[in-house]
Amino acid sequence: MPGYRIFDDLVIADPATPAPSGFTAGSIGAAIEAARNAAKPLQLRPGTYDMSNIDILTTSGSGRRIEIFCAAGEAVLRLTGGNYGLRVFGQAGMTFRNIAFDGQNLGLPPYSAPNVITTAAGMVIVDNAQDTVFSRCSFRNTVKTGSEPAGSYKAALLCVNDARPRVSNCGFDNIDVAVWAFSSETLVEGCRVVGAKNNGVAIYGTLGSGGNLSVVRNNFFNYVGSDAGTGANGNAVSAYLANDVSFVGNTIFNCAFSAVRVNGGSRVLIKDNSCWNIREACLYYEAPGAGQNGTGATIANNRVDTAGDGINVGNSGYFNDGVARRSIVTGNQISNLTVTAIPGSGGVGNYNTTAIGITVEQDSVVSSNIVEGAAGGLKLGVAQGARDLVCDGNLIRDCGVGIAFSSSAQAGKMVLSNNIISGAGANAIVSASTVGLVPPLTTYNANLASQTAGSSGQILIVDNRAS
Repeated sequence: MPGYRIFDDLVIADPATPAPSGFTAGSIGAAIEAARNAAKPLQLRPGTYDMSNIDILTTSGSGRRIEIFCAAGEAVLRLTGGNYGLRVFGQAGMTFRNIAFDGQNLGLPPYSAPNVITTAAGMVIVDNAQDTVFSRCSFRNTVKTGSEPAGSYKAALLCVNDARPRVSNCGFDNIDVAVWAFSSETLVEGCRVVGAKNNGVAIYGTLGSGGNLSVVRNNFFNYVGSDAGTGANGNAVSAYLANDVSFVGNTIFNCAFSAVRVNGGSRVLIKDNSCWNIREACLYYEAPGAGQNGTGATIANNRVDTAGDGINVGNSGYFNDGVARRSIVTGNQISNLTVTAIPGSGGVGNYNTTAIGITVEQDSVVSSNIVEGAAGGLKLGVAQGARDLVCDGNLIRDCGVGIAFSSSAQAGKMVLSNNIISGAGANAIVSASTVGLVPPLTTYNANLASQTAGSSGQILIVDNRAS
């Protein structure tokens, strides 16, 4: 068995078996307990330590916070079984630095906690613990086993029950979900997530739960897959029923569904992300179910290249869904969109993306964007889901259709102004009756100084230029 020794300024753990001379034989859990009782940091010498159901509680270790770190080399905490590897429960102020957590792809049962609204297991769990820090750690090999079916999930780091973790400069490799947070204020920054089988970082709340305040910024994501569903999985970063979440400055490549996907969250910021090769809608803000409403999204200054769709702000309550409204979509660059086949799953049949740059439905401003190389540049409204839309100062190049607005008799007010459209020919500005841009399309002379459209002239088209 490994051992530990208490020195004047710290406690040192050693993985050697038997424990070195002068060391007390004990598991890594015992070493953590000794360090907390001594109020000293715990240094792990390089090597491998077994972990299974290790608990850090307020009722143990004299209730003290400490730092656990490896100064040089690699100290690996290896999952060997149990319900989880390590859990911080209620204890504030724990810090883990330069530690590798290896799940060995072992099966884990779902973790039971308040407000965990779907089946989720965790290798490392932060439960109702404030100010828990993971810095320069690595998490690997938490892929689901055959006994863990599609639709269940296993997180390398699972945060629940009003936890408040900070995860910085960590690496995640060969995992099912990197960080999954339920009703927890979570900061994930400067991390690298490669080979996530279902999602990268997932921020979940509950209906009517108020603010969440999580931030996911300056991370790198590559190769995010999906084993089930048509959008719940396959996203680099996602939020569900979580408000006041920010996704800023991330680099995101190769996702089965979206780079950023927000379902039913309000006051969300999606800004300065760089995205490439995203199979479905790259940046997706929606209210997928009745009552799962979202307001106040800001989607700004993102770069999207090679995707099935660009930016979708979807759902307006007309089709037994929720309402996503009051969004600002500005300063984004979107290019190289293609119609992409999405295979059916989870009761949803096969469908295709529409290769449209930006789609909005209600109470939105779309301004100062560039869309190039797509089936359609901008889509304003979907059927009767069209109300109070401003489309101003956008540049659209080499798209089959420039700007399309809903031709529904129930469509509300819109203004299309000061846009430049090149390469769409007669389809520079059209009205459309469907989500996709398929005939019949009604064309308008985009170079007229001013004209109106709609059943009561509620749509104003003014000062655009097309060639």
